[in-house]
Amino acid sequence: MTPPLSVRALAAAVLLWSLAASAEPWNGTEPGTTTLQQVLLSFGPPTRQVHEGGAVVLTYQRKAAPGGTRSTRFHFDARQGVLRRIEVVPTRPPTQAGLVALYGPACGAARSSEEGLDCHEEEAAPARQRWWHYRTRGLSVLLDKQRRVKSMRYTEPLSSASPSPARGPVASAGSEGTTVPAAAASLDVPKGAPAAGTLPPDTDSDSGLATAAVDPSGAGAPDGFEDLLDAPAPRPTGTESEAIVEGWQGPEGEAADPWHETAQGRQQDVLAVGGIYFQRAELTGLRSQGKTSYQPLLPALADIYLDATPSKHVRGFMMGRLAYDPLSTEANGPAAVLGQMWLKFDVAQRLFVTAGRQEIRWGSSQIWNPTDFLQAPNPDPLNIFDLRTGVDMVRLTVPWEAMAANLSLLGTANVEDVSADLRRVRYGGGVRAEMAVGTGEIAATAMFDQSRRPRYGLDATMALGLLDFNAEVAWMGDGNMRLWARDGDSFVERTLEGRKLLVSAGVSATFNFAELYRAVIRVEGFHNPLGYDDRAFLPWLSSQGDFRPLFYGRYYAMGQVNIGRRGMSQLSLIFTTIANVRDASYLSRLAFNSSPFDIRDIFVQTFVEVPYGERGSEFRFESLPADPTAPGSGLGVFRAGVSLYVRI
Repeated sequence: MTPPLSVRALAAAVLLWSLAASAEPWNGTEPGTTTLQQVLLSFGPPTRQVHEGGAVVLTYQRKAAPGGTRSTRFHFDARQGVLRRIEVVPTRPPTQAGLVALYGPACGAARSSEEGLDCHEEEAAPARQRWWHYRTRGLSVLLDKQRRVKSMRYTEPLSSASPSPARGPVASAGSEGTTVPAAAASLDVPKGAPAAGTLPPDTDSDSGLATAAVDPSGAGAPDGFEDLLDAPAPRPTGTESEAIVEGWQGPEGEAADPWHETAQGRQQDVLAVGGIYFQRAELTGLRSQGKTSYQPLLPALADIYLDATPSKHVRGFMMGRLAYDPLSTEANGPAAVLGQMWLKFDVAQRLFVTAGRQEIRWGSSQIWNPTDFLQAPNPDPLNIFDLRTGVDMVRLTVPWEAMAANLSLLGTANVEDVSADLRRVRYGGGVRAEMAVGTGEIAATAMFDQSRRPRYGLDATMALGLLDFNAEVAWMGDGNMRLWARDGDSFVERTLEGRKLLVSAGVSATFNFAELYRAVIRVEGFHNPLGYDDRAFLPWLSSQGDFRPLFYGRYYAMGQVNIGRRGMSQLSLIFTTIANVRDASYLSRLAFNSSPFDIRDIFVQTFVEVPYGERGSEFRFESLPADPTAPGSGLGVFRAGVSLYVRI
């Protein structure tokens, strides 16, 4: 029997209320539900984290910005730590037609909210801009005077009890979760509310600029996934990530005396345990003496961390790594290594001290980072994530919020082999300054190590329209490895005369199409005056252990095309070619990335890479073992594999 009209109307009202009761989700986050800790775990380290009145604000800009955005700001209630507002500046915003297709037409159009469909209300904004408010979704879109989407704001939606614009005034999201009448002019909005996406400097904040620290879990999105549309921001693994915001922890964060925590505050989240599991199945084709052989590998790796926060002023962290490959003929069994172990504390929330083994990644280029003075170059930068561990050091950081800058003083200690029977500790120190400038960032570094010449570096990034530029310059008087010269038919060790400039630079362009797809094109180059032009050095450097892939030659270039689709599955197809320009040697790689179970904690990558060029060049030579009596490995023909990355 057909239910009475009143019953059907009641059912429809309940359905509309249920839809309006939940906020519009963005990138796995939802205002009113998602917590600060969940955002940090999903997106990794923010560019800045500050207090603004009664809110904690995490800002993700430049390389830290989530995929598909130029900048994103998350606003949290300082007492409850719950997400209240998201402000997003898309890299390639949707068109008006795309907004209507995705979210609904203007209210009063043929498809109206009275039919159970979403619609937007239009409101004037300064500088001839317009707001489109989808109130039942909690979504507001700012359009510039050319009617192009400038930014998007996600808030908690209004309840269905609010009248529609046709029946009277409706409240709209204001500055900090307050409401203002929909009919009010833009000047009636509190002046403390910046336009979404404008991201002015947080010069009026009462707290210092929080510094980046090492990602405790190493469990951010792997580097191979940083270009996925909705994946967490770049360099999540091996980057620095605060599980807590400086100067804030829990409900008492603002009200309580920061030096006299309550018993309840001390007992909250004292110890966190987690990590990652990584498994790869790989097959390499090798050509030797006219025959092709196949070498299978099955490397597995697990990182387990303990993160202790007994007080908002003290934090301890330890991460151990266990690696094992049952098919490896070189390893004797499982190998354990200490990845990180550090203690962090602050002095009056003005000076932040971190002591111990810490993961540090410097440089804005994707492949070549000559300014990453504290680490050896990544031997496999196209891998799903960076396998390098931490550096033993003490770091003192002073944030300067008014200048959007950090100043860090570093003290390092490195144990190295001097001879077969002698080891020594090499001490060093340095200073690093980082500053946000307009749409970019500049970092200057100076390192001074025992028995080495000083090294100086400058790293800069800048966004202009669709293009993102970066450049790194390192001024060095020696190399990280021994340098060799030809002496007739033999080789002799040499010293570097004077100083050399190592330069890497790149540019990326992002294009959105069909509303759901994105293409990122990147070109990158590297000039390495410490490299070699003579192929005869390749076998010698390999036998001496001084060969470093991608840092052997003098001139390199890289081109990459990344095509991805929005959605929980995070599909992405990446084609990369790297060239040693002078050596006419090339390496191409095709990778397909996804999170197949619609879960962001599980990533799968399949890849195949092929070296080509002249035989005996960098990517097509047979590496020689240190023992001249042992047979060579063979000439690489191809490498293919599938990788599984799981956060635990």
